[in-house]
Amino acid sequence: MIAAIGANIVYAIYPKIPLAFYEIGAGVLLSLVPIFNNFHIEPEVFMLIIIAPLMFNDGQSTDFHTLKKHFNSTLSLAVVLALVTILVGGLLTHAIWSVLPLTLCFALAAIVTPTDAVAVSSITTNIDVPEHVMGSLENESLFNDASGIVALDLALTAFTTGKFSLSQGIEHFVVVFFGGIIVGIILGMAIVFIRILFQRRALDTIAVILPFNLLTPFIVYLAAEHLHLSGILAVVAAGLVHGIQQSRLRLTSTQTQVVTKTTWEVVANLLNGFVFVLLGASGPSVWNDLSASEAAHLPILVIIAVSLYLLMGLLRFLWCMLNLVTLAGRETRLKDAFILSLSGVHGTITLAMAFSLPLVVAGQAFPYRSAIILVAGMIILLSLIIPTLILPIVLPTKQAAFTPEEFSDQMVRMVNFAIEQLRHTGQNTAALPAVIEVLNGQKNESKKNADSRLVHQLLEQAEQAEHVAVNELIENGELQPQIGWQYNRAAMFQTQFAFLSPWARVKMWVRLVEFRLFPHRARNHYQKKVQRSREAKQAWLKEHGYLDRHQHHENPEHPANVNHHQQREIQLAKITGAQLPANQSPRQSRERPTFQQRRELRRQTRNRQLSEENRAAFTKAGNAGYNGVISFLDSIETDDNRQEVDVVRHYYNVRHQRFNLTESTSDAENELFIMAFQFEYSYVQTAGKQEHLSDELIAELHKKISMDQLVYMQNGN
Repeated sequence: MIAAIGANIVYAIYPKIPLAFYEIGAGVLLSLVPIFNNFHIEPEVFMLIIIAPLMFNDGQSTDFHTLKKHFNSTLSLAVVLALVTILVGGLLTHAIWSVLPLTLCFALAAIVTPTDAVAVSSITTNIDVPEHVMGSLENESLFNDASGIVALDLALTAFTTGKFSLSQGIEHFVVVFFGGIIVGIILGMAIVFIRILFQRRALDTIAVILPFNLLTPFIVYLAAEHLHLSGILAVVAAGLVHGIQQSRLRLTSTQTQVVTKTTWEVVANLLNGFVFVLLGASGPSVWNDLSASEAAHLPILVIIAVSLYLLMGLLRFLWCMLNLVTLAGRETRLKDAFILSLSGVHGTITLAMAFSLPLVVAGQAFPYRSAIILVAGMIILLSLIIPTLILPIVLPTKQAAFTPEEFSDQMVRMVNFAIEQLRHTGQNTAALPAVIEVLNGQKNESKKNADSRLVHQLLEQAEQAEHVAVNELIENGELQPQIGWQYNRAAMFQTQFAFLSPWARVKMWVRLVEFRLFPHRARNHYQKKVQRSREAKQAWLKEHGYLDRHQHHENPEHPANVNHHQQREIQLAKITGAQLPANQSPRQSRERPTFQQRRELRRQTRNRQLSEENRAAFTKAGNAGYNGVISFLDSIETDDNRQEVDVVRHYYNVRHQRFNLTESTSDAENELFIMAFQFEYSYVQTAGKQEHLSDELIAELHKKISMDQLVYMQNGN
């Protein structure tokens, strides 16, 4: 599983090579680990744990109406063509290598006959395969697995007993084939009935339905195999029944269906990856298991693998050209026949059947077992490599209906539209910032492109807006000066510390220790820093047209006209009772707090054991400062600085929640979220008409909104 996950990571980084090749390569690397040097897996366990759930998922993901419409074509490919391929392939193998018993030649042909639609999808991710051809491949792979398994069982029975009757063989094939389908339908309907009963009795919770659904393929497979019927066909039939039931109950237990569908996607991806990893990991073991006589016939084994692969492709091509199968109700064309023959990729079932060969027969080692597995592995590799090289030449590259950039752009515009509409409603202003913060998460924008210089300038202005709001509480007698100064000091330090790099934070701590030991250095450093900050700020305000806004205050003590050092002197003066002369800045004042007063002030600010009254006052200051910052950011936000404003807003939202200052506004937030999602749907509808968006892009936007709405309701409630 670790190897399969690693292959998925590499594929996400470099998707030009099909995922199956990464998984096979991961298996080869895994074989170098000592514990996997001689790796073998029990065939029965492999069929039960890997193949049964994969086939069940394929069945429940299949469109039953399409399958029913083209059932004759599917039966022709999956049964008739499969049996013809086994007969001709077995005779060809025996003609090339007469040493191999004829029954084992048929067994080899039965092993390599089944196709794998998942493997086809893996190598055609970026190729535009015609839908009718791909549909035929998917329907064929549902049933030709059973044809190969039943034929393999007959061949092995004939080999072990030395007897074979054509009439009995046909009878056995019919019973096992159709008996498995009937058992799967019956058990599938029974399990569906139980699920419906759970729903009627309000027991359809995820904790019940999801494990019940995951256990279904194992139960059905074991029951069918116990009756000596096709377990593979049974789980496919049960999966089809479940697919029909899900399509009829699409709006029943929506959350359960979404979770179940997502879980099956993850399980199927990992299990398919496990199969190809096993192929790579088992290669060295199979090679080591080759006896001296089998290794000597290696050139013949390669010839057999190539001949069988070419034979299967030729038979598929002729089958289509002779109109023995109709692709989606259309007359078969030469190109379609060529694509269908080339896309007969082998994978999961072929490997499983190869490893299902018994190790011992009649007390002796099964002859030519490693040789048969080696030929099957080579055919799997050929069926993966050749289409990967040829199909991109024959078929065009898949053209996406929209690019990721177009989707991202529409998402940003949609969310911004919803936010603007919420602001215009004027409702629930206390809950609005938190709602905007969550909605901005829909954009999934990268903050790396934000202008760091502008972010820091906005932080300075936001910090001033916060101080203004807190100072107004102090001036109005609603907040004690000590609490207000303590809050401003803590907020100022956190803001500066939050936007530093890790190395800069270390340097800052070292500087703080230095200033604690040598106060005169701190005073000189701070004076220079204040002067540089004042000059840089004035230059930026003048450049961006904000200078007039910050110069209209006549009061020299107004926080918009003083720096942090001056603000601290104002607060010290108010705390200690010192008076500032009229029309004189704090730095011009000769009345300064004494050393004992300053020490007492520091002692008060270090005291973290606040009383309940002071804690409430601190919360009040925090809420006022936070609301002041959000109001300021809303007032200056434009299309040009929206990303930088979002960065600053996100910081203040996170800090506000960390201080546990967020008020309980769940009902108001729910109301705003419902309105926001409606605004997003309205935007998509309007933009789709005005900008002529593609149907696929509109559907993807609707899907995004629906999933976000579902996730919010799950997390919020």
